[in-house]
Amino acid sequence: MSDLQIGLLILGVFIIAGVVAFNWWQERQLQRRAEDGIRRPESDLLLEPTIEPAAQREEPRIEPRLQGTTEPARAAVPPVTPRPAKPVPPAERRQAAPRAGVLPDAAIDCIAEIRAGEVIPASVIEALTAALSGIGRRVSMAGYDYHTREWQAVSDPEHWYTSLRLALQLVDRSGSVSEQQLRNFQGLIREHAAGMSAIAELPEFDETLASARKLDDFCAEVDVVVGINVIAQSGQVFQGTQVRALAEAAGFRLQPSGVFVCEDVQGDVLFTLDNQEANPFLPDQIRRMTTSGVTFLLDVPRVTEGIRAFDRMLATGRSFADSLDGLLADDNRALLNDVGLDKIRAQLQAIYAAMQGRGLPAGAPATRRLFS
Repeated sequence: MSDLQIGLLILGVFIIAGVVAFNWWQERQLQRRAEDGIRRPESDLLLEPTIEPAAQREEPRIEPRLQGTTEPARAAVPPVTPRPAKPVPPAERRQAAPRAGVLPDAAIDCIAEIRAGEVIPASVIEALTAALSGIGRRVSMAGYDYHTREWQAVSDPEHWYTSLRLALQLVDRSGSVSEQQLRNFQGLIREHAAGMSAIAELPEFDETLASARKLDDFCAEVDVVVGINVIAQSGQVFQGTQVRALAEAAGFRLQPSGVFVCEDVQGDVLFTLDNQEANPFLPDQIRRMTTSGVTFLLDVPRVTEGIRAFDRMLATGRSFADSLDGLLADDNRALLNDVGLDKIRAQLQAIYAAMQGRGLPAGAPATRRLFS
């Protein structure tokens, strides 16, 4: 072996040893900075910086209402345009906002990742959260915990995170994310990643936008509210006090907005009861109110075990009709019969099957985020 070969061999050994030593030193520096500079709080798995849309479409999606088959004598009556349900305000719909935090979900979110390789300062996380709040869509954030080696919803920016996942919700009931909103989201991720010399990983823009539009089309197909009306006999009205007494006996709670809600044992809304006329059942006015009818509403995509909820709503409606000497009817004031109700059940089963096949079962957390 020549002197040149021996020299090159020795040089190679020194280079390899140097790389190993540098990597060891870098790891020690990272651990020392994290342990000395950041107090690790108690673990809180749940987030979120939930950023609600600033504005909705000028023509927000209207939830159609399934109509039961009318009595044979009324079968020729043309259908009327469905009216949208009166939504229960978010503060009163317990399922409208997560009880705790949510993690990014690839089924409904555009997910970007910032990989810093070292602990991300709280000031950076706070600045990023503030910047994303201006996009006008709901955003969630997850962090990679260096100690547990797990992703968790960001609830405390002081926690020990070395990478972040930022999720922009692609669709809600206001419609699909716009091209500009998506560009703003990705631009902010790149900007903040560059500011901390981190790596930004972003999904392909055109594919993400196309996926959002397809998801919105699917949601429009299954975004259905089932309505059942109890109407007064000709020349008769229902007293507000009667309606309230029956509702509370059936387990409803009257909300400040004037809508009664029926909840399951977890506190999630199964269906609602509203005045068929324009005036809601406001708590301070219901004693003096009368109405020609009330409406039960089931928000199909948001309710788990919707067939069972529909049957319970139907039984409650029939009980109201018996107690008030009223009639069970559709929006045409055509009486509902068993044939029509069976058709509604069949439609519900088809909707639930389609949602299950899409991986978005009714009532699941991601589904409720979509239909909010």
